[in-house]
Amino acid sequence: MAPDRKRRQEAILSLIRDKPIRNQNELLEGLERSGVSLTQSTLSRELKTLGIGKAPDGRGGYRYVAGAAAGEGPLTPVAAFVLSLESAKNFVVVKTPPGNAMGVARAIDEVEWPEIMGTIAGDDTILIIGRSDADAQAVEKRLRAVSGR
Repeated sequence: MAPDRKRRQEAILSLIRDKPIRNQNELLEGLERSGVSLTQSTLSRELKTLGIGKAPDGRGGYRYVAGAAAGEGPLTPVAAFVLSLESAKNFVVVKTPPGNAMGVARAIDEVEWPEIMGTIAGDDTILIIGRSDADAQAVEKRLRAVSGR
C-alpha cells in the first residue's frame, strides 16, 4: 500500500475512534486539520475498504464506527470474529472461533493491503505474512482498530 494511503487510513480510523464524527464533511475537515487531503469520493472508497459504517450515537443521530458496530464492508468478518492478534517479526497471528479463520483470511485478502504477502488459514488461526517487520506491525495495528481488539 502506498504510504499516503496507509497514512490516510490510519488517520480516518484515529479520528472516528477519538470523537464522534457524524458525516463525511466533518471527517474531511478533521483529516485536513491533521494534514491529510482527499476528495469525497476517495473518502467514500476508504470508508468501504475499512469496513466503517454508521451507528446510533445515543443522542438521536448517527456517527461513524469501525469494527463490529459498522456491520458491513469487506472487513466485517474481522470485526465479528477476531479474538486476538499478535505480531512477531514479519508475522501476525490472528485467533478466531473454530471454523472462522478461512472467512476472516479471505476478507483480509480481499482488501489487498500491499503490506501483506499472503495469509494462511487453518480452522481457528490465521498466519499473515508481512513484507517486513514494520509492515506486520502496521497490519496488526490496523486490524486492532477494525476489530476493536
